[in-house]
Amino acid sequence: MTRNLFIKITPSKLPQNIRKFIEDNYRNTKIVYIDKFKDQYEIKLSNGIHINFDKNGIWNYISSDDRLSVNILPKIIASRLKNIMKKYNNAHIFEINKRIEFYRVKLTNSLEICIRNNGQLIA
Repeated sequence: MTRNLFIKITPSKLPQNIRKFIEDNYRNTKIVYIDKFKDQYEIKLSNGIHINFDKNGIWNYISSDDRLSVNILPKIIASRLKNIMKKYNNAHIFEINKRIEFYRVKLTNSLEICIRNNGQLIA
């Protein structure tokens, strides 16, 4: 017999740093659901944004039904992405995977960009 490994929790049960991240970046957005799996959290917001947080409450994946703001990224990476997106007027970020040494960013024009933490373009 298999058991559901995800536990539904309320926002008040989230670690403080996760609540702060959501408040700082998505102030007027409601949390639709929170699934906890071991020490990881998957959150869906009412604006269509999905965020995964690791056991330390640090986000490692964000996706959107529409677009994501570059403001959630470190300034050096946000600046680099803004320059790239200027070349593609209708392209927007819809998914970000944060890895240990780089970010993988997907744009709505099917372009996938990998940028090191220091802002160096990988691919």
